[in-house]
Amino acid sequence: MRRLSLTNKKLRNIPRHLRALTRWADSFEGCFYEELPLRPDYINLKIPVIENLVEGNQTTPEILAHCAQQMIKVAGHLVEARSDSDPECWIVACIMVPDMFSSRVCVYTEKARHLGHTQPFDYEYFRQTRIIGRSLAREWELVVPPGLHEVGFHFIHEDEEGTVFESEHWYFGEVSTTDEDPGTERWKYQTFRSFQARHPHLFGRST
Repeated sequence: MRRLSLTNKKLRNIPRHLRALTRWADSFEGCFYEELPLRPDYINLKIPVIENLVEGNQTTPEILAHCAQQMIKVAGHLVEARSDSDPECWIVACIMVPDMFSSRVCVYTEKARHLGHTQPFDYEYFRQTRIIGRSLAREWELVVPPGLHEVGFHFIHEDEEGTVFESEHWYFGEVSTTDEDPGTERWKYQTFRSFQARHPHLFGRST
C-alpha cells in the first residue's frame, strides 16, 4: 500500500512491508496490459510502500536495495510478457535517490515523453546530465534482467524562488546509453506555475 508518512512514528514489522512489495512485484510475472492508454501517454506505477520505509530514519541501504530490485523486477516482467502484437511502448523503472518514494515503473506509449525523461536536457528550471563512471546496480548489488539497460542522471530543479533541489535518477529498462534526437519536439518538465498557466481549466480558472 502506498501511503505518505505524516509523523515520525516508528514503522513496525519492516520485513512484512518488504514481503508485500515482493509479492506485488512477483504479480507482474507473465502479465502485460490488455490495453495501453494514448492519453496520458504513459502508465505510471509508483512504488507501493509507506513513505518512511524508504525515506525515514529507519531505512537502510539494504531496504533501499531491496525496494529498487523489486521495481526493476517489475520492468523485467513487463518486458518479458509483452508480445510482438502489443502496441509499441517503452518500459522503464526509475529509481530516485534520495527521493526513493518517488521511484516508479513507467510504460511509455509516446517516444517524445520517453526521451523527455530518459535523455539529458537543459531547460530554464530543469537540468539533467549523465552520470559517468558509476552504476547503481553495481553499488547496490542489483540484478538487471536480460534486455534491460541502466543509465544514471544528475537531476537539478530550481524553482521560481531560486531554491535548488538535486537528486539522482537511475533508469533501468528500455533506455539508450547514448544521446538521441527524437526528430520532434521532446516532452519537457514544467514548474507548477507554468503548468498552471498553460492549463487553467484544471484549477477552476477560465482561459
